[in-house]
Amino acid sequence: MDAKSIRLTVAIVAAIVGFALAGYLAIRPPITITSTVTSTITSPVTTTVTTTTTVPATVTTTVMPQSSSMAPELIPVGVRTIMVDAAKGATLRLGNIIVIIRPGTYVMTPSGQMLSSYNFSIIDYELVNIGSPMMGGEPVFAFAYAVNGKVSPGYTFVNQEGKPYAVVTVVRMPSTWTSWTWLGFTQESNGTLVGGHYVFIDSWAYAGSGIFVNYQFVKPVPWVFVNTGMPASSPVVYTKPTTPNSTEVTTMTPELIPVGIGTLMVNATQGGAVAVGNILAIILPGTYVKTPSGQILKEYNFSLVYQAIMNIPPLNMSGVYYWPLFSYAFAVNNQINAGYTFVNASGSPVPVLTIAFLPSWFTSWTWLGYVQLPDGTLLGGKYTFPNPWIPGDDYIVNVVFIKPVPWVFLAVEHGYVNMTSTTTTTTTSSSSGGS
Repeated sequence: MDAKSIRLTVAIVAAIVGFALAGYLAIRPPITITSTVTSTITSPVTTTVTTTTTVPATVTTTVMPQSSSMAPELIPVGVRTIMVDAAKGATLRLGNIIVIIRPGTYVMTPSGQMLSSYNFSIIDYELVNIGSPMMGGEPVFAFAYAVNGKVSPGYTFVNQEGKPYAVVTVVRMPSTWTSWTWLGFTQESNGTLVGGHYVFIDSWAYAGSGIFVNYQFVKPVPWVFVNTGMPASSPVVYTKPTTPNSTEVTTMTPELIPVGIGTLMVNATQGGAVAVGNILAIILPGTYVKTPSGQILKEYNFSLVYQAIMNIPPLNMSGVYYWPLFSYAFAVNNQINAGYTFVNASGSPVPVLTIAFLPSWFTSWTWLGYVQLPDGTLLGGKYTFPNPWIPGDDYIVNVVFIKPVPWVFLAVEHGYVNMTSTTTTTTTSSSSGGS
């Protein structure tokens, strides 16, 4: 392996490890520092690769005084905020929590006004006097979403028609954790939530690898993580692909060879999620499959396939080389075929949301023109068009994949070098209640 390949491989591993570490360090006590961090990544080249740009998020760590009252309290210890354009959507991360705000996500206010532009926040809380839910378990910490600083069930995430439209939440956490919705609170001027109670347990889809997904949250309210002591089991089945025969691997034809497969039996009304390596695929409830013959499938096997690549050339764009590193594909009933489409019950296309735990200077291209061999290897093919990704914090999100086809991930050599970061730190008094 040459020096170039080593640098790129180390970058991928660092991105994945970084997400895992940040997740488990998300639980933290109140501190007295307020930080604003703005990072700008400047690519050394301009290409035709399409990337959806989001407004850089502002990270604020706050400290709130604890009350001597015995009333339950959720005290903010970390906040992250981003400005959302409903037409474009956005993504945001705080510690072990990632949220995907899909394009077309508006906010209905308590007065009935529909907001197409709004501040969206993730807030972490320290728990005081909240007790345990009736089903038992030890409360660990809580988080909430906020719209323009408000944590309230009076707000609703909706689509353009005003119907509830959930934000998608991804959490890396121990398999013994779950969460409860917390309501009946009052939000004080310093952000502390006073009062309230457990209302109901939340439903999480376990994608494997310690990653849980929720696609039912339509209100900016708190959720309390609870350690139940009972580990969740993932419905994803991981299989080892058949080793390609020697004739295949000695040809000079481009090949995408499966090296890791995670498969989930999907009921369209329930959805599901699958994680393999550094890719997470989220099949939202209401996702059916239209076959090449026009049949609509309500139940189907969905596979996320990690592929090694052979004989795939670099992509030369105006003298700038993008180096292929690996590829992924979706499969429906073991078929990686552009003739299939993910659709709603009416037959209109519905994307499978995809998170790649990679730095934002990675991109991907759809790979078509191949033949799928019996062992799952894709023989032949070519780069067809670039894919749009929404950049996050050490991850990227795709919200347009509607076909079970392969995507080859590429990176520009030294594309990650031109990075500037400006950090401003202000010390505040713990008695000031500053935010």
